[in-house]
Amino acid sequence: MLTVDIDTGGTMTDALISDGERRYSFKVDTTPHDYTVSFLACLTEAAKTLQFSDVASFLSDVALIRWTSTITTNVLAERHGSKVGLLVSKGHEKNLYGNSRSPVIDEIIGGSSVIGLPENPAPGDILSGVKELLEGGVRRICVCLKDSFPDGRAEEFIKGVIEEQYPDHIIGAVPVLLGSEMARLRHDQTRVHYSLMNAYTHTQLANSLFKAEDLLRDDYRWNGPLLIGHTNGGVARISKTKAVDTIESGPVFGTFGGAYMARTYGLKNVMCFDVGGTTTKCSIIRDGQPVFQRGGELMEVPVQSSFAMLRSAVVGGGTIARIKDNLIVLGPDSMGAAPGPACYGLGGTEATLTDALLVLGYLDAANFLGGRRHLQVNLARAAIEKSIAKPLSVSAELAALMIRDEALAIMGELLRATLDEANLAPEDTVLFAFGGNGPMFAALLAENLAMPMAYIFDLGPVFSAFGSAISDVVHVYEHGTSENWDATAYNETLLDLQTRGIRDLQGEGFEASDAKFSWELEFAKSADEVAVVHAVVSTENPASLAAELNKAVKAAGAAAQKPLVLIRLTTTLSVGSHGLTKRKRKATAQAHGSRAMRFDAAHEKVNPVCRWENMNVGDTIAGPAMINGDTLTCPVPPNWALQVDAYGNAELRRAN
Repeated sequence: MLTVDIDTGGTMTDALISDGERRYSFKVDTTPHDYTVSFLACLTEAAKTLQFSDVASFLSDVALIRWTSTITTNVLAERHGSKVGLLVSKGHEKNLYGNSRSPVIDEIIGGSSVIGLPENPAPGDILSGVKELLEGGVRRICVCLKDSFPDGRAEEFIKGVIEEQYPDHIIGAVPVLLGSEMARLRHDQTRVHYSLMNAYTHTQLANSLFKAEDLLRDDYRWNGPLLIGHTNGGVARISKTKAVDTIESGPVFGTFGGAYMARTYGLKNVMCFDVGGTTTKCSIIRDGQPVFQRGGELMEVPVQSSFAMLRSAVVGGGTIARIKDNLIVLGPDSMGAAPGPACYGLGGTEATLTDALLVLGYLDAANFLGGRRHLQVNLARAAIEKSIAKPLSVSAELAALMIRDEALAIMGELLRATLDEANLAPEDTVLFAFGGNGPMFAALLAENLAMPMAYIFDLGPVFSAFGSAISDVVHVYEHGTSENWDATAYNETLLDLQTRGIRDLQGEGFEASDAKFSWELEFAKSADEVAVVHAVVSTENPASLAAELNKAVKAAGAAAQKPLVLIRLTTTLSVGSHGLTKRKRKATAQAHGSRAMRFDAAHEKVNPVCRWENMNVGDTIAGPAMINGDTLTCPVPPNWALQVDAYGNAELRRAN
């Protein structure tokens, strides 16, 4: 049986099909007006490539589909979510329990959509506030009171009053979301922010997910599991997915794919570098695991929760280049997939980074996206001449080189800042470059940052889909503790979390006995630092749960001699992942071509061009040269060399 992994990005939608031995990857244009169009285009392309008569026949051989996306991220970034209202404790309408004005007031919700309620509000107070919100156009309401966790009864009372006045069966019914249910943490502002982000993005994500599920079931008679990618690196059914669970899930799966590769190669410190059509992302792998942070900003919204450290810059293949104050400026706006860069020939006239790379000779104009699109060098040159070259009185080729170097400067600044944040030295860190445009800059960035080497991957152009393909069903449950907990409250919380984990797995149609239940207990070492105690406890004996966890706490010694602040349960269930296998050397020899290209300000030179799909395990190419494939492009600069390894990936190192 086949597995299908689809990753919807801002510009391209990637797909990876696998039967455990063979893999097939595809790229199609993302369709922001309706993400299910590009989702279905991936299935159509897969059916055609694997020689099925139609999509329905193809799906009859598919065991499961996993879908990651930037849908939620895009809604937050572009600020086009639902109209949300908020009920808070009076006096906190602006700071939302923080120390200063909350950024979500101006960016997401608007000050007029926040109502402060008095302590112990009467039904009249509640309904008056709701009426004001509804008259302002609000269609979803969040209730987030101060100190409402772990005791959320005050919020539940407010929800009951609203639902009694606006019951589900009437057209004017209004969904009510409680902060105490959304984020089970003592940090008041985090509960508010998570609730607002979830309510704000829910409708757009739900529309796409349910439409895809309906298409698969009704049009193609496929009833297998459609699993949605979560920020924690796992997947889950739609029915067990919150919109906020999916923020940055696509890029995060690239990080988990990087962690898998780091373990495979035995690398200690790795910088993951992911460049797509609109953004550049980077993250850190340490000792084979993604680096997580507790507290920080999630899409520029401050939260006190744990998530993978992911940093970004607004630069990608479609980023527009302009002149401002006689200097080249890249972005932040992008041409996207439609009309796309000028070289696409679809009506775009602005100069973009992709146009510059084409003029420099890096891209194979006749074999872009495996030949499905022919790039037009004349249109790219004309756009660069008009926007950049003429205003600066330079040639189109030199202007293209300046655009490339500005992109390198932005990317380099992002990587340096992230390395500093992680307390890593560039010379002690390996660069993993992936995404549609990551390999394009791999060696150039490693050179600029004095990093020892870089890796590019055969599945690099669809690397987030690869991260999805090795993922499991994962659910994470967190429960913040109160200051004066007793043994009864502790035991009840443990059993409650375990019961929820078992219930959710069964609700998805899985056997809980097949899952691994992992526990983490966080103890406050200081205001900003926690000690974490890990334990794996069998689900077969819930009665002894507390005793087994206490053994792990006792074994941790001094690390656990602080106040307990958080209990976290993670359930993990394997549903069929496909990792890497070593390859045998092909019998055919590598064929070489050549093309004029420019690596520096000197004149263009004709350099070797190697087709990626024809390269053999052990092949070595010395720069200056170019690697071109159906979806992978990797320049090998002067004084660098590329060698294909046993897994069909490639190492880039400085030539000795």
